[in-house]
This record gives sequence, structure tokens and C-alpha cells, in this order.
Amino acid sequence: MRLLKITLFTLFGAVCGAGLMYLLMPLISRVFVGTIYGEDQMSQNFAIFLIGALVLAVLGAFSGWYFANKLIKPRQS
Repeated sequence: MRLLKITLFTLFGAVCGAGLMYLLMPLISRVFVGTIYGEDQMSQNFAIFLIGALVLAVLGAFSGWYFANKLIKPRQS
């Protein structure tokens, strides 16, 4: 049961990390890319989103795993 809880915390952290990138994407693309005039700007936005979502998903999964290990104590038998 402990392993299932830790896995759920990890998955939830990964989803929250990717969701955070989805929410921050308009601000990030406005600041770093600017107005979209063609294919180059769309490619930059996609690269920023792809890399950022993966990085934040990994960081979210790690933080979920870390907090799960701190919060969920092993059973004392």
C-alpha cells in the first residue's frame, strides 16, 4: 500500500509540473519569443513548451516522490 501511495504522489507531482508549464506558457512565450509572425516563432514556442513540460514533469515527479517518502511512514510491525 505504501508503494501505491508513493507512486500516486509521484504521478500527481508529474501531472502538476506539466500543468504548471501549460499555465505559464503564454507568459513565457510572450516574454521570450514575442509576437508570432511565422514558422520560426511557432517552432520556438513548441520547443520551449516541450522542453519545459518535460523538465517540470520530472521536477514535479521528484518532489512528489520526496514528499511522499517524508509523509508516508513505513508500517511498524
